[in-house]
Amino acid sequence: MTKQSSKKQVKAVGLLSGGLDSILAAKIVKDLGVKVYGVLFRMPWGYGSNTALNKLARQIGIRLMTIQLDDHYLTMVKDPKYGYGTAINPCIDCHTYMIAIAAKYMREISADFLFTGEVLGQRPMSQNRQSLKRVEKRSGLEGRLLRPLSAKLLEPTIPENEGLIDRNKLLGLSGRSRKAQIQLAEDLHITKYPQPAGGCLLTDKNFSNRLKDFFDQGYQDYKETIVLQWGRHFRINDDFKAIVGRDDQENNLLIQHAFPNDHIMIIAEEEKTGPAALLKGKGPSEEVLSIAAGLIQRFSRYNESDPLSVNFWQVRDPAHIRQVTASKLDPSRIEQMYI
Repeated sequence: MTKQSSKKQVKAVGLLSGGLDSILAAKIVKDLGVKVYGVLFRMPWGYGSNTALNKLARQIGIRLMTIQLDDHYLTMVKDPKYGYGTAINPCIDCHTYMIAIAAKYMREISADFLFTGEVLGQRPMSQNRQSLKRVEKRSGLEGRLLRPLSAKLLEPTIPENEGLIDRNKLLGLSGRSRKAQIQLAEDLHITKYPQPAGGCLLTDKNFSNRLKDFFDQGYQDYKETIVLQWGRHFRINDDFKAIVGRDDQENNLLIQHAFPNDHIMIIAEEEKTGPAALLKGKGPSEEVLSIAAGLIQRFSRYNESDPLSVNFWQVRDPAHIRQVTASKLDPSRIEQMYI
């Protein structure tokens, strides 16, 4: 009787961002016979579905799990060990944080290694050699963190040395150009992938200013950060902030994501339409309400009209609708409040 030898199935966890690089990395690793488990981290201010990424994951034949980042993540963003980039983006600490969580999942499912779609030199702060090595060490993954797109330019990892993955079939990409990735996507028949966009919101100066204000003035939980991406934000005083929608979509989103103790404010006159405002803070005075109403009028078509009446109600008590008259606000005062 002949004894059949069974080869152990190699397993890996891959971080998927929704961008092309991470999808290519997952496809390369999977095509080498590895069972891939994809992980997507949803930012605290994440909004919407992962439909597009789920379709891409299915297209290349991998599973996808979503992990929600919460208050613990915000604590890291507020005080990162390695500091910020050009805005409030703690890229090294952020990558370390996510990879450490994914590494825990890797060990739970007895996977052999973890990989990312990072490309050497693509981002000056987080994807230089020193930063890549630092993240690997701090996340507790020394030797088991593979970057398939740039592997040939980096030291061989344990799975490569042990023959779990063929180093010769990995790539040696570097720099900011994406021509090679686009060509590779075509060669691998990967279609309808997202085009490069603005990137992480933490690199956006406007969003960063709002998040700094969020940290400085205190917050209830991470879900409050969702509204930081919409509308015009004004700090009325240390206790109150007004967010004024720019269009109907933002008006609806602000209302949809209001907290129970927030106030919603809209123009009272039925024949007049304009922005909605979300007023954050407990127990607003008549003065605060009037200023918030003034911001609504300022960014409506009735800016030059007589002071408008504005309806307001607390989210937890929508039946109790009251009115306040808008203050006529000096432009310098508006500029001073703007976040």
